[in-house]
Amino acid sequence: MKKLVKNARVFDGRHEILTEHASIVIDGDLVEEITQETLPEESFGQVTDAGNRIVIPGLVDHHVHLGMPGKDMRVDEAVVHGVAHAKRMLLNGFTTVRDAGGIVYGIKKGIDDGRVPGPRVFPSNAYISQTCGHGDKRESRAHVRLSDGSFTSPALTCGETVIADGYDEVLRATREQLFLGASQIKIMAGGGMSSQYDPIQTIQFTEHEMRAAVEAAADYGTYVMAHLYTKESMLRAARAGVKSFEHGQMLDEELAKIVRDEGIFLCVCPQPRADEEFNAARGLPPRKRKPAAQEIIDHEDVQTEMILKYDLPIIFGTDYVEFIADSNPNAQSRDLAVYEKRFGSFRGLVSATGAANDLIKLTTYQNPYPQGKIGLLEQGSFADLLIVDGDPIGSLSVLSNTENLRVIMKGGEIYKNTL
Repeated sequence: MKKLVKNARVFDGRHEILTEHASIVIDGDLVEEITQETLPEESFGQVTDAGNRIVIPGLVDHHVHLGMPGKDMRVDEAVVHGVAHAKRMLLNGFTTVRDAGGIVYGIKKGIDDGRVPGPRVFPSNAYISQTCGHGDKRESRAHVRLSDGSFTSPALTCGETVIADGYDEVLRATREQLFLGASQIKIMAGGGMSSQYDPIQTIQFTEHEMRAAVEAAADYGTYVMAHLYTKESMLRAARAGVKSFEHGQMLDEELAKIVRDEGIFLCVCPQPRADEEFNAARGLPPRKRKPAAQEIIDHEDVQTEMILKYDLPIIFGTDYVEFIADSNPNAQSRDLAVYEKRFGSFRGLVSATGAANDLIKLTTYQNPYPQGKIGLLEQGSFADLLIVDGDPIGSLSVLSNTENLRVIMKGGEIYKNTL
């Protein structure tokens, strides 16, 4: 039978004005209608009284790593961690995630088959890196490439990342991820904070190589997301046709106009938290930052200014990885408060809800969940919703405390109810 959520104040994922005194009718895993009419409760198999609380769409984290093994971790161990990580995300209120690279095929399938609880997953599968790039995970220069093309590094044998050099190798690597069901492709287009051998300032992949990924993805109806920080990396990626910039801290006026004109999404991912907690979560001593790291972090204020000035499309992302989650399970939710501080509560909330609907359109027929809308709460949306204590439109940080999430529903099924 159908389900009913009554006495709700509905935020639809797009508009600041709520629908008051609303009833949400759920048929299967979809929202059938949202009405202000009084409905007979006996017609429903389940009735949930929101008690005049605000009801919002389930949250979307556009940059997570469900299956990224830590140091000296076997693949099967990583998957067990990823399954626990997925459940934790769902209980943080994230009913959908975009995985930005890692071992995720089995975890996603297990969630979709109902074997384990977790969010809907838009998978990239392995991220694609050049040799000596941000995805070249060799932990010392003693780890070499063998004559058959394989590596002695465990991190490069598990499927988390793929090393590709030249147009043809990037083309093949992209198609391999599409074979595994990637809804979008992830490339490493610049240096990183956490990697050892690629300076942050490096531009990774030539424009020709980037175009291999972009063209192959486009042939399969989808897009490329790219890890990058610097202006030079972003300019090259924009010319190549990349549609989602991950991090992008060195944004300036010239780039802001390009991002706006080319319809590129920005997933800024609060960098200081990720950088400071990365090694601590792996049980390693504090890492001395790379020389350029502080400049990247300090430039976030300019990035924020440009985003607000040019009304650039931002999507919420945390760069949340399983080994950070093990030591700090609240890190993902805490980043909502960072978005509030930088972009304001309403805009931050839209970045974690309705903006997902716009981004998902870029996946066309590669969308693994075409039956319903994601990030919205309206007719035809998946019945993914949160009943919240407090007003997240007025203060997004309300959602940083998961105790304020009184009901978590995904696909019409309730995973938490403390009403």
